[in-house]
Amino acid sequence: MSGSDRRARTRQRGFVLALTLWILAAIAVVVGLATLWALDAVRAAGNDRARTEDLAAMHSTRDTLLYLGATRELTRAGLPVSPLAEDERARRLLDEMGAFDKTPRGGELRLDGQPYAGFGGTRFALQDEAGLASLVAPSPVGVDRLLALGGVPADQRPGLRDALLDYVDADHLTRIAGAEQDEYARARRAPPPGRQLLLPAEAGRVLGWDALPRATLDRLVDDTTTFESGPVNLNTAPASLLPYWLAGCPAACDLLVERRKLLPFRSGREIEQAIGVRLAGDITVDYRFLASESWRITLWGRSGAAQRIHVRFTPVTDAAAPWSILAAQPAPRPSDDATVQQTGSDLFADAPPSRR
Repeated sequence: MSGSDRRARTRQRGFVLALTLWILAAIAVVVGLATLWALDAVRAAGNDRARTEDLAAMHSTRDTLLYLGATRELTRAGLPVSPLAEDERARRLLDEMGAFDKTPRGGELRLDGQPYAGFGGTRFALQDEAGLASLVAPSPVGVDRLLALGGVPADQRPGLRDALLDYVDADHLTRIAGAEQDEYARARRAPPPGRQLLLPAEAGRVLGWDALPRATLDRLVDDTTTFESGPVNLNTAPASLLPYWLAGCPAACDLLVERRKLLPFRSGREIEQAIGVRLAGDITVDYRFLASESWRITLWGRSGAAQRIHVRFTPVTDAAAPWSILAAQPAPRPSDDATVQQTGSDLFADAPPSRR
């Protein structure tokens, strides 16, 4: 064999070796990519399963709360988790004038926004809408007080107050610091609707309110209701909102919270005597001490946003469902689980894992 043939064969063997190495490298890359894809698919499937389980747990928690709200007699302390025995029901019906005795039984779920543990890592909070500041027919004094409590600087409050009042009134007259159609047109915004707010979150559409820091706007939304007006329930008002109605806070507010945990109040006179502060307005008309039929239910799982439901219970409505869902929307997720309490009810106990 000539030297040129040997060199040609050497080059061929080198080419085959290089080609083989390239093929092996390509196979290794493909296998690596397939492995990464498989791991991503497994991870995504695990996340989807966790989200599905969270959603199912939230739905189970919601449905249990709706069942309890429709079948339990409220007390001044909140929502009982167990039904009344027949003898106790008979005793409570012997109250004055035949009214049902609302004395606390113990173990009630509070309706002041207290977080509780539900199914499968779900958390929930019940809030009586009568314990919130009403935006059904906002007054200048009430809006000013709400903005001050929300931490809005004093120089910004007149503009925000007047803009909100212009947003909900039916006329086209602009208040001194307010905003009507012309101001919204200059800002390239849809004109104010001239009607009551449909949801507290709609306040974020008011000119000027949309520029508030997110934390400030979220607090204002959390503190307000568009589903209840009239007497306020100081037994269910969130502790952070009590200065809206009470003077002498934080001392008076802290005292009221501690006192109502032991035994919820029965009258405005009882509050005045217990905390040493005179209540504003007419204590026989402007205050109530049993939760209303309108509640706000907030639910959140181990991840994702919270869900908020506004529900009105209608147990005495003829030929109608025992409750009506007034609205439902995503809500900011509460960040602190340190104060979460157990319900003390087997209704919220997770089923034991199945054996395979």
